[in-house]
Amino acid sequence: MNPLTFSPLERVLALLAGIVNLIVGLGFFFLPELQFQIWPTSIPPILARFIGAIIIGNAVGALWLSTEKEWARVRPLALVALVYGTLVAIALLYHLLWLNDSPAFWIYFLFDVPFLLVYYALFIYHDIIPRFSEHKAKSEITVTHDQKS
Repeated sequence: MNPLTFSPLERVLALLAGIVNLIVGLGFFFLPELQFQIWPTSIPPILARFIGAIIIGNAVGALWLSTEKEWARVRPLALVALVYGTLVAIALLYHLLWLNDSPAFWIYFLFDVPFLLVYYALFIYHDIIPRFSEHKAKSEITVTHDQKS
């Protein structure tokens, strides 16, 4: 695989993430009308719609990512998803471990982690590994050039 491209497998994963986020986002957005609790604590209707709108926005971004073939075009939205997912995971862990909140939050944490791991893997593969390879190649060129001098 080429780190400059967004492979078909990665596009399928983005599509799946978009679909799942759309379902969850719509659930939160229409939570007041659904008449059942999808969150372990009560949420005011305006906050439920706000959360739903954020998740729907992430879904639209992930669906858009699924159409791109260049990592450079995917990177900004993937970075937003990475930061968002990390902050959500930290907040959930805080509520679970320090505030001893509802154990049902583990469901949301376990839902968030696979997406987060995929985004971390994408950044490691597309950004971090190529930078180290590029740095190593430059170092080898410098060493070779110095030895010839």
